[in-house]
Amino acid sequence: MTRTTHRVTSGLVFLGMRAFDIVMIGNRVCTTLDRLGAQIGGLSVQSDDRITIRTPDFELCIDNKADFHVATLERPAAHFLALTLTRFEPTGEEDGPCNQSIMAHVLQTLHRSLSPDYVQWIDPLALLSSADFEMATTMPEEEPMLEQLSCDDCAGATKIMSRRHILPSIEETNLMLQARLRSGDPVEGALRATFRKNQAAPRISTDDIREKTTPLRLTVWLLTITLGLFALPMAAALTVFNLLRGENLRLTSQTAALTGTFIAFQTFGTTASAMSALQSMLG
Repeated sequence: MTRTTHRVTSGLVFLGMRAFDIVMIGNRVCTTLDRLGAQIGGLSVQSDDRITIRTPDFELCIDNKADFHVATLERPAAHFLALTLTRFEPTGEEDGPCNQSIMAHVLQTLHRSLSPDYVQWIDPLALLSSADFEMATTMPEEEPMLEQLSCDDCAGATKIMSRRHILPSIEETNLMLQARLRSGDPVEGALRATFRKNQAAPRISTDDIREKTTPLRLTVWLLTITLGLFALPMAAALTVFNLLRGENLRLTSQTAALTGTFIAFQTFGTTASAMSALQSMLG
């Protein structure tokens, strides 16, 4: 999330292609703003990818940008849901934290409903993963506490909530992020990625050599029957193996190829020459 004098911007990053209902997104954001005490003055849908929500004090634009370049990612994001909050008449420095607090609540709502891959937060170079953003905006369940937002738009929104629904302050979130970066978070992230890769990799059993699909298993039996027309002992041995260990197309093909080779040697009377050549190669 980047900020200027009167504007706060943030975004949700989606690496894969997604279909968004911009009207549904706008309705959810309006519900969040209403919960914070903001008076919704209008909801304008400019296109399938852009919507604007207005209150007496600020304007929030949501824009879906395709193939958007994110500074800290190697490849462009398939979708970047950009959120821009602009205050009409800022009254002082206290407007900054208020703008960021409103944006944080909106981001939390959209994060829970859309499940993005990353959240751009505080600064364009500060990109939080979905899990890190969830951890930064969720507190452990403890006794209920009083939540108060110190701005005119959030006045009257004082409620008793569970701590798991309370956002930490912007300063606390920034300190948490900086602490992770200084404590070797890139290494931890790489280790986490490696661990997840190992978890996701399917375990391949070396004992199970059976073909996975019915057509391949049927092909194995057809080759075995064909092999029995020329070399019944080999076909019988292969049949026993298939029944005990499972049908394996590679083994059946190799057996058929070797059997055909030796049948050809015997037919043309070159078996002795072939065995002599093989013996000389083996030393």
